[in-house]
Amino acid sequence: MRKLFLLATASLAVAAPAVARDGQPYIGIEGGILFPRNQSGDILVDYTTTQSPATPAAPVGPADFRAGNAIRLDYRRGYDVDALLGYDFGPVRVEGEFGYKRAKLDGFTIDSGFVTSLNTALNRPSAVPDPGAPGVRALTASDFTLDGRASIYSGMVNALIDLGNEDGLSFYAGGGAGRARVRFASAKDNAWAYQLIAGARYAISDNIDFGLKYRYFMTERLNLTDDSGVNLVGNANRFVVNPANPTIVDQTTSAALFTAFDRKFRSHSLLASLTFNFGRSAPPPPPPPPPPPPVEAAPPPPPPATQTCPDGSVVLASDTCPVPPPPPPPPEVAPVRG
Repeated sequence: MRKLFLLATASLAVAAPAVARDGQPYIGIEGGILFPRNQSGDILVDYTTTQSPATPAAPVGPADFRAGNAIRLDYRRGYDVDALLGYDFGPVRVEGEFGYKRAKLDGFTIDSGFVTSLNTALNRPSAVPDPGAPGVRALTASDFTLDGRASIYSGMVNALIDLGNEDGLSFYAGGGAGRARVRFASAKDNAWAYQLIAGARYAISDNIDFGLKYRYFMTERLNLTDDSGVNLVGNANRFVVNPANPTIVDQTTSAALFTAFDRKFRSHSLLASLTFNFGRSAPPPPPPPPPPPPVEAAPPPPPPATQTCPDGSVVLASDTCPVPPPPPPPPEVAPVRG
């Protein structure tokens, strides 16, 4: 029974809200590893078609289009750092957070169907009777490269619930919302952002806490369109127009490609944190009261009254002197002889 009581007490100690740092402002820094989630993106294709001679008109060239999910981005692990300024209201903390995240591309893949459609529109390779056949070769996935990094600045407001003993080990969880500015390659955009947070911290002094933290971060949709396009040339395509008066027309199509990401940015982070609490440490306990003065010994009682008896003995004044012994008998007189 005693063991069960001790276990129940320990459990309540962990679950009870901490109060050691209530009513104190604090600042903190955090840093760790960023795990960005892979993204898919679109490619905007802007075709330009010319012909020689200009008349009569040949069939209309391919139309501009947006290829959805034509590329997939794979990120390397990056880093995530932020600074905090908050206030501890008791079981709930509210803090402002300024963060910076960065991750480089590890690689990307491009949809093979999209590459095939490009080759068809650009007449790559060409065939007889097209002039200069076969012309420039067909495009392959290896002809496309994409180099860049994602950089995210964010300003968030978090609300956290504390559990445990803030003078020792404590735990917290909560979430936040704010704004994020995301930059990828030469494109950038702003969006609302949200995050979920969970962590643990340990008080290494009256004012300093060390902690470990997990964060899931997500933005709303971002419209990231790279303005620096990639230009591709096509091969001439020969047409015979106007059957009544046959005319040979050579038509050439070129294309400009632009990457576009109308997607959310998502990431996971593992962080180490160091927090400084501005509140004063708890005052030391008052000194123990001084010991009471020693109790003085009671004065000895006065000596009892005495009297001296006729026989010279001393007795209490309340006592009776002893009766003197009777006098001894007189000596006997010896008889006189005649």
